[in-house]
Amino acid sequence: MKLSILMLAGLLCLAACSPSKKPVADAYQSLRNDVVETTAVETGSYGDELTLNGDVSCDESLVRKVFIPCSGRVSGLTVEVGDQVRRGQCLAVIHSEEAADYNKGLADADAQIRMAQREYEMKQDMYRSGMASDKEVSEARGALVMARAERSRLGAVAGINGFGGRATAVLRSPISGYVTVKNVYDDSYVSPDGEGGGEALEIANLSRVWVIADVYESDIAKVRQGAPVTVTTMAYDGEVFRGYIDKVYNVLDSESKTMKVRITLDNARGLLRPGMFATVHVSTGGGGKALCRVPAKAIVFDGGADYVVVADGHRHYRRQPVRTEHVGSDYAYIVSGLQAGEQVVSKNALLVFNTLGNE
Repeated sequence: MKLSILMLAGLLCLAACSPSKKPVADAYQSLRNDVVETTAVETGSYGDELTLNGDVSCDESLVRKVFIPCSGRVSGLTVEVGDQVRRGQCLAVIHSEEAADYNKGLADADAQIRMAQREYEMKQDMYRSGMASDKEVSEARGALVMARAERSRLGAVAGINGFGGRATAVLRSPISGYVTVKNVYDDSYVSPDGEGGGEALEIANLSRVWVIADVYESDIAKVRQGAPVTVTTMAYDGEVFRGYIDKVYNVLDSESKTMKVRITLDNARGLLRPGMFATVHVSTGGGGKALCRVPAKAIVFDGGADYVVVADGHRHYRRQPVRTEHVGSDYAYIVSGLQAGEQVVSKNALLVFNTLGNE
């Protein structure tokens, strides 16, 4: 990025030193999109929008916990917090006497089924020979059914707990997502009753996330469940995420005198991560002024006046004085000087503005 800006400055300085205007135009024609970006002027209502601060968090409905099924020693831990995992992926193995006992129980249940099967077949043969009664055959059949049911129960429990065939329990990821909590470590001893309530790991699917934001007491009447919002972050300059308020927590914090709201955002591209700072813009429908709106970074203050750099669509630029109603951290609202749909420089605006002054 620094190299691109230096190249830009060099081109513009050469253009400015030339007695001809054409080299200046040629210099602008050669600007790359990663050096100068433009944004279309929008129409927005100033005084009709509430700005909130919040943090990105996991959508709890898309979070799954992996619990410790038995006491034992951990080995083969393959993940760290932040790692991406697939559904069914092996995360760790627990070597456990409990798992060994369970596996022995499975083997005993298999043996019990074989014995009950033989007994039932024998009673059927005896019944056909007149040596056994209907009741004896029925009892043998019931014993076989019971043995099979017990084996099925033990097998289901073993599957839920990830018990393997060699005195081990395998911890697998129940969903595809990212590891957000890890409470186990290689070669450590764990138990279901241990610290953290037996929770080994937590996996979160981040295809949809929440933003938990604070609303001051004076603004509570301006928010409502279902209201559309836009969200910006420090991590992705110029990127706007759209969502809605899906929950209003109708309790105020006794110290900060703020109320929390929850915003749901689609995150199919995986850009938003838990813990990110977010700025939430809520449309309040309060009947504010309809004004032209541009990114705040497009505004250049010079000589006591506000300007933008307008692009005409052919990589030609000009200074444009504007009268602003309000310049916030994200947007500036323009009273006059611009029309909706015009393109303004929103990246490196000051650099282009200063160069235009040398023409």
